[in-house]
Amino acid sequence: MLNRHYKRRAALGLGGVLAMAAIAVSTAAHAQPQGNYPDKPIQLIVPYSAGGPTDVAARVMAQALSQRIGQNIVVMSMPGAGGVIGTDAVNRAKPDGYTLLFAVNSMAIFPYTRSAKNPLPFDPNGFAPIGSVAESAHVIVANKNLGIKTIADLVAAAKKKPDVYSFGSAGIGGTTHLPIALFAHRAGIKLLHVPYKGAAPAMSDTMAGVVSISGPGYTDAVKAAIDNGTLVALATTSAKRLPFLPNVPTLAEQGYPDMVFPIWYAMFAPKGTPDNVVEKLNAALKAMASDAAYQKQQAAQGNVVTYMTPPQVAGMLKTDIAKLGTRLKDAGINLEE
Repeated sequence: MLNRHYKRRAALGLGGVLAMAAIAVSTAAHAQPQGNYPDKPIQLIVPYSAGGPTDVAARVMAQALSQRIGQNIVVMSMPGAGGVIGTDAVNRAKPDGYTLLFAVNSMAIFPYTRSAKNPLPFDPNGFAPIGSVAESAHVIVANKNLGIKTIADLVAAAKKKPDVYSFGSAGIGGTTHLPIALFAHRAGIKLLHVPYKGAAPAMSDTMAGVVSISGPGYTDAVKAAIDNGTLVALATTSAKRLPFLPNVPTLAEQGYPDMVFPIWYAMFAPKGTPDNVVEKLNAALKAMASDAAYQKQQAAQGNVVTYMTPPQVAGMLKTDIAKLGTRLKDAGINLEE
């Protein structure tokens, strides 16, 4: 009887050891370097609508990156909830380097968009940064039939008719929402916010007169609409005038020096992605940053190519999150859903 008892304990102990060993092997395999990476197509998720500035920048980058690493990169637009849906899809993906995120600086806004009762399904700082891609700025544009030609015109009109003038964005807390929301607060005007699933439909409805203004990131499509008179450019959110729109003044020039909102684009992977995968992708981005042809392609969309290491991207995101928290508090703006 006693002998059977010890045999049973030994068996249980062996089972526990084997179970722990299986977990260890599984974990090790999960974190193992991908020696032949990439040996199949990579999915690059853009958490905004197809045709918008983020999507366009991503497709230009994906084409160049694909040539560098010798593998197809499939760009998938996954809009919704101001970028949360697509971002969470990457958060939940297997960390093997085959599902990546093309992010914009809305990553720094996400922490302020949800309440404790409705938390984000991910931690913006919980991804594996790969590297920066480019920088740009927003262009505040108005419907041509409004008779509004400048920021001063907009402020005067909105003060006469509070909540009559509206602005479209890619969603609450997105990069096309906050610049105009913070500007409206700074200018002392009330604008009705109309969220869309992306910047492209918001801009289309601005052209159609469904909403009064919007603030898409610069693209050649935005410039074309301005050049043909479909949209009226009121201001840019850059620190200085965009070389692509030399006749459009910045918000800072028009009396709002603290209203500077640059756009940055960067790539991230799910937490736990092998270091060698991150290193390979970052090395490709570094080489692309000095490629004149690629620089020209991004410039055609109003983007200036940048290069940052993973730690630098992580630091930039943390700094932006902290700065935005102060800015929102000072303006008394609550983005929580």
